[in-house]
Amino acid sequence: MARPKAKAPARRYHISGQSVVTIAGRDFYLGKHDSPESIARYAALITVYQQNGLSLPDDFDPTSLDAHVALLLGVSAPQAAATHQTDQPILVRHVTGLFREHIAEKYKNTPSEKSRHDKLCDRLDKQFGDVAAEQFGPVKLKAFRKTLVDEGFARKYVNRLTNCVVAIFRHAVAGELIDATKVAQLKSLEPLRKGQTTAREVAPVVPVPIGDVRKTAELLSPVVKAMLRIQVATGARPKEICIMKPCDIDRSGDVWVYRLSQHKTDWTGKPKAIPLVGDARDAVTEYLQRDPNTYCFSPAEAMAWRRAIGTANRQTPLNQGNRPGSNRKANPKRTPRDHYTTASYYQAITRAAKRMKVPKWTPYQIRHLTATEVRAALGIEDARALLGHSTALMTAHYARESIEAATRAAKAAPKL
Repeated sequence: MARPKAKAPARRYHISGQSVVTIAGRDFYLGKHDSPESIARYAALITVYQQNGLSLPDDFDPTSLDAHVALLLGVSAPQAAATHQTDQPILVRHVTGLFREHIAEKYKNTPSEKSRHDKLCDRLDKQFGDVAAEQFGPVKLKAFRKTLVDEGFARKYVNRLTNCVVAIFRHAVAGELIDATKVAQLKSLEPLRKGQTTAREVAPVVPVPIGDVRKTAELLSPVVKAMLRIQVATGARPKEICIMKPCDIDRSGDVWVYRLSQHKTDWTGKPKAIPLVGDARDAVTEYLQRDPNTYCFSPAEAMAWRRAIGTANRQTPLNQGNRPGSNRKANPKRTPRDHYTTASYYQAITRAAKRMKVPKWTPYQIRHLTATEVRAALGIEDARALLGHSTALMTAHYARESIEAATRAAKAAPKL
């Protein structure tokens, strides 16, 4: 038995910002979504649809609704005609708009990733937002890529952003905004090759000398120094250290295990566990005496330490000058966050390194340092286990499947 026709096909929101209704496979655009004009035009269209036996005349012309719309709105026929909407082409900004809705949900727990994709959509909208999506092909993608090169982005990052643009259009295919052939066209653009472009090259990340790390640590607050000790001992990613909470650390066995609630490769479905032994365990112990659901490492604690050091080193007598705490704002515009971010962790380390006059290094080099040391001591498989890599090839790039192997590797890791 055939499914009965709907007496009133639904009025829907279209990514272009209009209301749209589909009748007999034909889309009718009604005007700005939920505006009086779009509601009136929808009502007039449904009246014709129902009066014609749940169908539209073969020669139906949407402009014939103008008189009815004028009556419903209480305006003149010319004014109603001005609200008439024709079929709207899908523009690039509609494609990016659909993608923004997608990333708002996908990256709701990782705002930095959402921000990165939003900025890319902003760039695309600024340059090609009003271009029909069907007209955005490899030539326009190449032009967009050139603007990225001209702005000074590195070659590999430009290729990454270009691939993201292709992914944006791929999502539009899944949303039935554009035809699937569009993605194939965009993918035909070859990536930038080394030595064949003016885009700058970025030197590969190399391990930081352990001596530079130890010298830098002398000026760090106890909080950041503890974070650094754990990272050196485990080879963890900076973010994995920043988001550590007492509730994520399993202390039920002889070996403490940090089981991450979220991590970089979480999308693969593989859990990640980092053993905390030796110096890592010693460093984290002091920061477990707090609410299990709060972050272990607090910028507020680091700030309190710096102020205490400043007071202790004060040269001016207490009965002269500003007394401790007297020159602080009652309602400061910026207050310390409840945990370190990769950016603030990076900033704390690079500032200390600069003051100690050691060559600039970043927390991302620590992972390479640990991988190199463990690989030299125990081999690539144990290094792979500690770092959580799925393949030995990935570990070779840096220099865990089992807790035993990871623990063995952690014991061989360098100490701060």
